[in-house]
Amino acid sequence: MKRAAIFLLLACWSAAYAEPEASPPVERAKTIIQSDYGDFDYKTKKGIFEGNVVVNDAQVKLKSEKMIVYLAEKDNSVTKVEAMGTVEIEQQGKTAYADNAVYNKDTGIILLTPKPGGERPKIKDERGNIVRGNEIVINRIDNTMKAVGRVELEYTPGRSGSFFSTSTNAT
Repeated sequence: MKRAAIFLLLACWSAAYAEPEASPPVERAKTIIQSDYGDFDYKTKKGIFEGNVVVNDAQVKLKSEKMIVYLAEKDNSVTKVEAMGTVEIEQQGKTAYADNAVYNKDTGIILLTPKPGGERPKIKDERGNIVRGNEIVINRIDNTMKAVGRVELEYTPGRSGSFFSTSTNAT
């Protein structure tokens, strides 16, 4: 019985991540970007947003002073995002703070770094726990996080759950 349950679980999991069969196109959630200024270069496939940048997306919310968005040549999908100046990223119950953030869609990596002499990046969860490092790497694909360089964790025992809600590492 236990083997049958495990097999059923694996079958359902595999089906959830398998290539979908041909089906009608699904409307994707919109991403809304607001800023004081926007410059778009259709030849280089690059958009620059400056001043009070706010991004609202189904998966992530971002605020910064400046943001550069790079698009794919073939389909205009986002390939890379660079955010600079008081960056704040909200995602999955956690908020990241940094001077700079770079997201690479192919790798799923978000790299948080300070400006020279700036405050170290940090991530705060909904329970108030905080992790800091000289650099923080978030992998959105495998849901891991790595803090590098004089890592500091502020953790309050006794609160329900833990800072690392899934298979997340801090080294």
